[in-house]
Amino acid sequence: MKTLTTKYKMNYLTNFLNGLWSFAGKYAMLFLVFLTPVHPLLYTIYILLVCDLITGITKAVKIKEAVTSKRMRDSVIKFVFYSIAVFIAFQVDITLFSATALYLARLVGGYIILIEFQSNIENISTITGIDLWVMIKDKVMSFFDSKLKESKGDKTNA
Repeated sequence: MKTLTTKYKMNYLTNFLNGLWSFAGKYAMLFLVFLTPVHPLLYTIYILLVCDLITGITKAVKIKEAVTSKRMRDSVIKFVFYSIAVFIAFQVDITLFSATALYLARLVGGYIILIEFQSNIENISTITGIDLWVMIKDKVMSFFDSKLKESKGDKTNA
């Protein structure tokens, strides 16, 4: 019986891994094509997560708090599980509603986006020393007040 040489084993392993990588890549592309309807939600979530990571590290440095691997790991965990939440909502949309409406996926994605937006604003407020929430609240309130006045004005003119 022939013994296998190390070179033969390495070639076999290399060919196997190349084939596995090719197989996984093809199915990953199919999965990404399947997720095309929700990719704007996912992109927005990912951008906000990266911004939150950057602003969180900057905030920690500013307030002289330790930047730990646990806090970095939390960002990776959020990345994975936020993606899963949007994917599950997308599946439920396809199953119960339609593949075009995306009611639940937009609701879940929108909620996650608002959470990350709030986290970014809090970090930026700490970094700059300016309470951005108060500024945003004032602008939103004045916007809705003006729309409400316009709406009442249209009803009295009609």
